[in-house]
Amino acid sequence: MEGGPAAAIEAVIFDYGGVISTPPFAGVADFEQAQGYPQGSMLRMFLGVDSGRVVDPEAARRWHALETGALTLAHFLEHLLARAPEHLDGEGFDVGAYLEFSMVAPFGIHWQMVHRARELRDTGYSTAVLTNNVAEWGPVWRSSFPVDDLFPVVVDSCEVGLRKPDPRIYLLTCERLSVTAARCVFLDDNIANVQAARGVGMSALLVGDDPRHALAELDALLDRGPDRSRS
Repeated sequence: MEGGPAAAIEAVIFDYGGVISTPPFAGVADFEQAQGYPQGSMLRMFLGVDSGRVVDPEAARRWHALETGALTLAHFLEHLLARAPEHLDGEGFDVGAYLEFSMVAPFGIHWQMVHRARELRDTGYSTAVLTNNVAEWGPVWRSSFPVDDLFPVVVDSCEVGLRKPDPRIYLLTCERLSVTAARCVFLDDNIANVQAARGVGMSALLVGDDPRHALAELDALLDRGPDRSRS
C-alpha cells in the first residue's frame, strides 16, 4: 500500500457502489444469459468497457457525461437504445426485461462498512463518501443507508462535474474535509480509482468481494496512527 503516512490519518473516505453497497452491475451476467445476449455486452453497451478496458470510446464518453451531470439519464438511454444492436448482435435492447431484472438483482448494503463508518465518526475521525453516480439515482442510493447521519461530506460526481479517477475530485473531497490528502485513507473497489487516490498522496485500499478484508487492512492502518480510544 502506498500513500500518506499512517500516523497522520484523520479522515476515512468511502466509495459507495462496491464498497458501501454491493457492485451496481452484480448479476448482470445472469441477465445476459437469460436474454440470449452476448457475454459482457451489458458492460460494453452501458460503460463502453470489457475486462476493465475501454472498447467503445463513444459509450464510455456518454457514461462519463451521465456521471458528471452533463447528460440526463433520458438522453443517455435514448443513445443507448439507438446503438444497442451494435452490442447485441443486431438485436434491440429489451428495457422492460432489464427493469424487471433490476428489481430482483442481487443488490444490498455492506452493513459492516456502515457500522465501521459509524465507529470511525464516533471516535473522532472525519468521514466522507466519494462516489461516481447518476443524478436521477440519487434518491435511491441516498435512501439505502443513513448517509447524512454518518457522512458530513458527500462528494457526488454528478453534482460537482468531476468523476474518479480525475485527481481534482479527490482534492475537492480533501478540501471539503479540511484535511490534506496525506491525512486521508480512501476505500474503492476500482483499482484505477485507488491508484489515482494514491497519486494525490492518499493512502488507499482496494475493496474486493469480501469487504471484511479491506476493513481488516483499514483497522491495521489506523492502529498504527494516533492513539484513539474506541467504544
